[in-house]
Amino acid sequence: MKDILCLLLGAGDSSRFWPLSDKHFIPFLGKPLIYHSVSQLFRWGVRNFVIVVNNDNKPNFQIVKSAFPQASISLVSQTEKKGMAGAVLSAKSLIAGKEVLVVGPSDVFEDSLPSQLTKLRASHPDGIITGMTLENYFPGGYLKVKEGNVTGIVEKPKPTELPSNIITFVFDYFKDGGMLAEALEKVEENRDDSFEQGLDWMVKNGRVVKFLHYKGFFGYLKYPWHVLNISAYYLDKVTERKDKGVTIDMSSVISGKVYLGEGVRVLENAKIVGPTYIGRGTVIGNNVLIRQSLIGENCVIGNGSEITRSHIGNNCWFHTNYVGDSVIANNVSMGSGTVLANFRLDEGSIKSKIAGQLMDSGKVKLGAIIGENVRIGVNASIMPGIKIGKGSFVGAGVVLDRDLSDNKYCCKAESSYLIKDNRIDISNKTRQSLRKELRI
Repeated sequence: MKDILCLLLGAGDSSRFWPLSDKHFIPFLGKPLIYHSVSQLFRWGVRNFVIVVNNDNKPNFQIVKSAFPQASISLVSQTEKKGMAGAVLSAKSLIAGKEVLVVGPSDVFEDSLPSQLTKLRASHPDGIITGMTLENYFPGGYLKVKEGNVTGIVEKPKPTELPSNIITFVFDYFKDGGMLAEALEKVEENRDDSFEQGLDWMVKNGRVVKFLHYKGFFGYLKYPWHVLNISAYYLDKVTERKDKGVTIDMSSVISGKVYLGEGVRVLENAKIVGPTYIGRGTVIGNNVLIRQSLIGENCVIGNGSEITRSHIGNNCWFHTNYVGDSVIANNVSMGSGTVLANFRLDEGSIKSKIAGQLMDSGKVKLGAIIGENVRIGVNASIMPGIKIGKGSFVGAGVVLDRDLSDNKYCCKAESSYLIKDNRIDISNKTRQSLRKELRI
């Protein structure tokens, strides 16, 4: 694939990803997702990249560029119309006349894709669109396919009007990037589905576009809870490893595949169940239980805490907390006794608001999604699916049952108490009788 130019679309604003920041830079196994994406493409033989960025994330993409000195990486700011079509057209001059592979860098897929792509390229089609079959409804593009060729694309059809059960994701090949740009310029500007409309125009105007039927793992970051799906995928790749400076108390238990980064300390009676990844400098305190989680660098998982199936950022501190099926960004601290609930009483699917609209997460277990630089006081209870914005504080004893915006302080209002004389006598004799009854 050395003769292909890879166009990575990284200019999205990640607005549906709140309270987390740019989805391309969410860390997995100590590296941002975009690093994994470029590494995979580089491993496949791709050496030439154009990354479409926005003004906010361009500095971070500059760092990614410097991490791959053997590759040719150009950054282009999106200046044209919005959406994927606008991203492609922003790079029009760089892709014209070249074989182009358009990739969504926040999507995750397996290494079987390039061999399938190579086989289809041998027939010299004008394009190749990748898709996979899904049984459940997906709010995205659906393909019409006949005899291995794409005959149409419908973006976000109604669940009752699906043209097929084949959804498309952004891994599309074009024999000439200029041809793709021409098609995108034919459709109405500033539509959410301009990219899909452009592809549909191509197939309906005589272009031969093959269908690549992908059957492996496909992960994507559209909403913040999708981080948990991607975490599970990368955790399956964890190998048992202890970097230099790791200390583990003899009374602790480590089972399964667990990666312990440089300088990690595991104290008395802790238990870690793999697959789990723990970043360098993190302290796992006394009587802590960690299961199937990804934990960042320089965290303190304090006495008696349990972290289960969660994604934890760097510099997070916990003390006698329960954290289940949650996503927590960098620099978050919780006071003793605080719980992130992850299971409804009716055992139903957990819903969460996105841009004011209640969305079904599709998860029966989902805890909190917490942005960076958050502090939560002692004995707070955060209900399932709740999101807390960056820079916000939650006071002691709060039961938070709704999302909290960025840079807010939520505390209990002044409470009133009824105080009266106590007429019940608890004598030592009563306690002694109880001890005898309980045999203690």
